[in-house]
This record gives sequence, structure tokens and C-alpha cells, in this order.
Amino acid sequence: MSRIAPTGDSKYDPLAELDIDELVERLTPGEIQKLLDECDPDDPHIPPSLRSNYKCAKEDTGPLNRKHLLEFINDQALNTPDIVDVVPFESGTVRGRKWVPPPKQKPEQLFDEEIELDIDLGDDVELALNSATTEDIIDLAGIMGLHSMMNQDQFHTSQGMKNARADPELGWNGITKATPLKVYPKEEPNRTDPADVKKKLAANDSETKEVNLNNVPVSESVFLEIFDALKENDVLSDLSAANTTMTDFAAANLAKSMEANTSLEKINIESNNINPATLTKLFEAIETNQNLTQVKASNQQSQFLGNKVEMAITKSIENNKTLLKVGLHFEYGDCRNRVAVQLQKNLDRIRLKRIAHKLAQRGNNTAGYFAPPPGAIPRQKKKEATPDSEYEYYYESDEAEEAR
Repeated sequence: MSRIAPTGDSKYDPLAELDIDELVERLTPGEIQKLLDECDPDDPHIPPSLRSNYKCAKEDTGPLNRKHLLEFINDQALNTPDIVDVVPFESGTVRGRKWVPPPKQKPEQLFDEEIELDIDLGDDVELALNSATTEDIIDLAGIMGLHSMMNQDQFHTSQGMKNARADPELGWNGITKATPLKVYPKEEPNRTDPADVKKKLAANDSETKEVNLNNVPVSESVFLEIFDALKENDVLSDLSAANTTMTDFAAANLAKSMEANTSLEKINIESNNINPATLTKLFEAIETNQNLTQVKASNQQSQFLGNKVEMAITKSIENNKTLLKVGLHFEYGDCRNRVAVQLQKNLDRIRLKRIAHKLAQRGNNTAGYFAPPPGAIPRQKKKEATPDSEYEYYYESDEAEEAR
């Protein structure tokens, strides 16, 4: 029960002793609605239709029709007369007070007279400075480290950089201009005809050792014919098909062709729509013949291959002894490290074979000078020394397998 407590300063009011709930119960529905219409609660939890004092008493004319509503609003705007100005408008007449910006204050000078520094540098120094050109002073400032006295071109000239030459017309107060950009001619588009390439590969043309289809949109059917002709081709050594809209099905057929082809050494299929699983099949097919030295397959439809695919590709690369360069992004560090180690082993294997070939040629050329005399006792073979590193075991086992 809440009651209105009278204050000591005000006069006694009999209504103050009444209960608020009793007063509300005595009100009629019309009086309560009148109180609600006059009240405007500032409560965000109440919907706007209940917070607004305006209540529309009109009946609904039907469902909402946006087109008719816009036409009605336009008609109302055109037919409603403009409000007449109390004072008619006159062009060029300024009414009221015009704003004038305040005058800018000049900075106060602490000294009325300019200060001149009288520094005696000696007759020889003053004579040298008066007769020096701008380039001489720039060099002198660069030697003394007075970089704030020079602009960018003058500083580069003082440092003796290539193609740096200060404009003598700029002077010390000049503004350095930007170096104009060099305009290079646009690169011509790739005009290779895929149909012509297909015919040459099918005919096993001896002059077609490199095929460049980069940035040439090739249909899937043409790709299938090219890869089918690649199975029996033994001349092509370099195939570039980057950004050619190669599909996943065409790449799968390329993997089958790689199992039969023995002449291809470099392949580039970057920026195409090849799935990670198909890339795994491609690297497994490369492992069959082991004649490829360079593979580029980055920037495919799927940016991340996944751990399972990367491990499968890494295992195929480790079983390959001819790959020297692999253009593929590996997300996991273990795969990157293992691929780098295997490529380094393949490079070392080629280097050791090259050195062994040179030593063999040198031994054949000098065999007559160090041949033993007739009747000499042949030397006994030394026992094979234990290799110092795991790489020697690795290379020995490889050479033994090749000899078998």
C-alpha cells in the first residue's frame, strides 16, 4: 500500500491521504485512456507505437501497395502549395549580418633589426666559398654530413650514386621533383595454338621440344587429346600450361600420360583448378619413370593441401632421385624440411657423378705416366674404409643399384 505523505510546509490536502491504487480504481476507462494519451514514456523497451501520443483513427484501406503509395506521395507533393515567404526573395540582396573573418595577426618580431653573423673564416676560405659552384657546395655538405641543407637529388649526387644528378636550377631552396616513371611496352599475348600443338605432339615432331601454353584458355577436350598424344611422344622435354583453366579430370589424364612418357623433364601447371588428391596422383606418376627434374604446381584451386596430401607428396618426392626443383607450397615444416633434404641429395648425387667423371677422364689421360714397370708386383687392394657420413652410404647404395 502506497500513500501520499503530506509535507510540513504545504497545507493539508484530503486527497493526500488517499491510496494511489484506490484512485486508479475509481477512474473510468475513458479517463485512463486520456492519461495514457498525455503520457510519453521514455522507455526503449516499449514499442514506438505505444510510446507515441498520436493514434490514427482511420480504418485500413487494404494491403500495402508500394507503387500506389509512391504515386500518392508524389501527387501530394506536387499539389500542395508552397509556403508564401513573409519577405519576398530578391537576388543579390544580403539580409542580416554578413560574417567577416577576423584578420590574421602577424607574428611579433623579437628584434626590430635582422641579426647578422659576422664569422671570420679567413680570406682563403671565403674566397673558395664565393667562387664555389652549387655542385661543389653540395659535395662539401655531403662530406661534412649536413644532410638537412640538401634535398634528395642533391644528397644522392653528393654520395656519388649511379644515375644521380642534381638539377643546378633548383638551388638550395628548390623542391625535388619525382623521377618520371619508365614506360615499358606491354607484353604480347601468348599466341600458341593448342590445335597446332596437338598435331605436332601426335606426329612426334623432332623440333617440338618445348611447348608454352601459359595464359591460353584451353578446353578440356583439347587437353585430353594433347595428353593422349603425350604418351607416345619421345621428343618433348618442357611443357608449360600455367593459367590455362585446366580441370581436375584433365590433370588426372596428365598423370596417366606421365607414367608412359620418358622424355619430359620440366612441367609447369601453376594457377589451375586441380584438387590436392589429383596432385598426389601426379607426383606418384612422376615416381614411375623418374626422368623429371623440375615440377611447378603451386597456386591451385585449394590453397592448403592438408597434412595427409602433403605427407603423400613428400613420400613420393623422397622416392624420386631425379627431381631438383619443386614449386609447391607446403604448410607443414616437416614436409618442407624433408623435401628440401631430398632435393639437396639429388643435387649432390649429380655433383658427385660429375666429379667422378672428371677424375676418370684425368686418370685415363695420365695412365701412361704412372703405369707400373713390366714385372712389377701388383699392389694389394686396400680394405674399404668406413664412410664418415650417412650420405656416403646413400650414394654407394645408389651406385650399386645402378651398376646391377
